[in-house]
Amino acid sequence: MENRRASWVVPATASFALVPAVAGASGFALLEQSASRLGTAFAGTAAAADDATTVYFNPAGMTELREPEGAVTASGIGIGSEFRNGSSVPAFAQPLGGNGGDAGDWNFVPAAYFVLPVGDSLAFGLGVNAPFGLKLVYEEGWIGRFQAMHNEITTLNLNPSVAWRINERISIGAGIDYQRLDAELTNDVNYSAVIAQAVQQLILGGLPPSTGAAVIAANAAKSGRARVRGDDDAWGFNVGALFDLSDSTRLGVSYRSSIDYEVQGTIDFDAPSGNDGLSNSIIAIASAPGAPLSSGPVKVDLELPDSATLSLQHRFDNKFALLADVAWTGWSSVQELRIVRDTGATVSVTPEQWRDTWRYALGGTYAMNDRVTLRAGVAFDETPVPDETRTPRLPDTDRTWVAIGARWQPSPALSMDFGYAHLFSDTVPLNQDAGNAAASALLNGEQHSDVDIVSAQLVYRF
Repeated sequence: MENRRASWVVPATASFALVPAVAGASGFALLEQSASRLGTAFAGTAAAADDATTVYFNPAGMTELREPEGAVTASGIGIGSEFRNGSSVPAFAQPLGGNGGDAGDWNFVPAAYFVLPVGDSLAFGLGVNAPFGLKLVYEEGWIGRFQAMHNEITTLNLNPSVAWRINERISIGAGIDYQRLDAELTNDVNYSAVIAQAVQQLILGGLPPSTGAAVIAANAAKSGRARVRGDDDAWGFNVGALFDLSDSTRLGVSYRSSIDYEVQGTIDFDAPSGNDGLSNSIIAIASAPGAPLSSGPVKVDLELPDSATLSLQHRFDNKFALLADVAWTGWSSVQELRIVRDTGATVSVTPEQWRDTWRYALGGTYAMNDRVTLRAGVAFDETPVPDETRTPRLPDTDRTWVAIGARWQPSPALSMDFGYAHLFSDTVPLNQDAGNAAASALLNGEQHSDVDIVSAQLVYRF
C-alpha cells in the first residue's frame, strides 16, 4: 500500500482556483471606489477630476483641485448568484445534492482619499481602497461541493500619488501601489472515491474482491473538507494624463500596471473516519506527510491584470455635461491557476484561459442649482471567462449597467454623493467536472447572477 498510494488518491485531490466570485466589474475587479463616479456608471472616470477620488482613476486630475480635500466612500455590493441544475451527475458513491442556494450576499467596500495641492502646478495625494475582491458561499451539500464551497479574496491597496500641471492645457500624474491580497478557498473532498480506488489497487494485489466490495459499500458518502488560505504583498504603479482640449472638452487617459503575487499559505484537509480498519488505513496513508491529501505549505503564482482607460468629458453649458469611457483590462494574464507544495509537487491545476476585456460607459450630469447635481449612466462590461472554463468559483458573465446618482453640497466646504446601480447579467452555462467526474461530480446547468450597488461619499475641503 505504501508504494501505491500516489496512484490511487489522484482523483480526489482538491480542485482550487484562486479567484473569488462575482464582483462589480469583469472578473473580480472592483470599480466601486467612488460614489460620484458610480452615479454615471463609471463614465468619464479619467476625465471628471471633480473630487479626491481622482487619485485612483487618474492621478493627473489632482491638479484640478484647488484646495486640500479628503473623501471617504462606503459602497455596498449585493450579489445574487444561483445555480439551476440541468443534467448534473453525482460523484462516485455520493448523493447528488441541492442547487447551492443563493451563493451571494451583501459585501462592504470602503475607500478613502486625500489630495494636497502645492501651488498652482503640483499636487500630492493618497488613496486607500480595495481594487479586487468579493465572495461566494454555497450551501452545504450542494451538487458542486467537490468543486467549490467558500470562495473569498480581499485586497488592500495603498496608493501615494503626485501630479504636475505642465501648462494650462496638460497635466500628468503617477502613483505607486502597495497591495496586499488575502484568500480563502474551500471545497469538499470525495473520500469514498479515495477508498474505492485504493481498494481496486489492493484487489489487483490479492485482496479478495468480495472483501473489497464490502469495504467500498460500507464507506459510501464519505467526504471531508479541504481549505486553502494564503496571502502576499506586491507592488505596482499607475500613471495618467489630462488634456483640456478646449474650455468645454477634457480628455483623460490612465493606466494601472499588473501586479504579480506569489501567494504563500497552507492547505488543510479535514478527513473523515472510515467505517472499518482497512478504510481507516487508506485514509491515514492518503493524509500522511508528503501524500497527495496531506496538509502543509503551498503557494500560488497569480498576476492580477493591468488596465487602461480613455475618458471624455464635454460640458454643453453650466448645467449639462456628457461623459464617456472606454476601458481595457488585461485578464489574459490568468491562463491557469496552479497550487504547488513547498516540495514542488502540484496539488491541483485549474485551466482558466481568460481573455482581455473591454468596458464601455456613457453618462451625464445635470446641475439643478448650486447645491444639487443629478447623474445617470449606462455601461457594458465584458466577461473574461470563456464558457468552456467557467467554474462555480467564478461563474462570471457579461454585465449591463444602469446607474443613477446625485451630489448635494450644503456648503462650499462639504459635499455628499450618492449612487445606485443595477447590473443585468446573462444566464450562462456551467458544465464542469474539475477534470474527474468520479471525484468531483459533473456540474451541469446554468448560473444566473445579478448585482446591486449602493454607495455614499463624504467630501470635505479644508
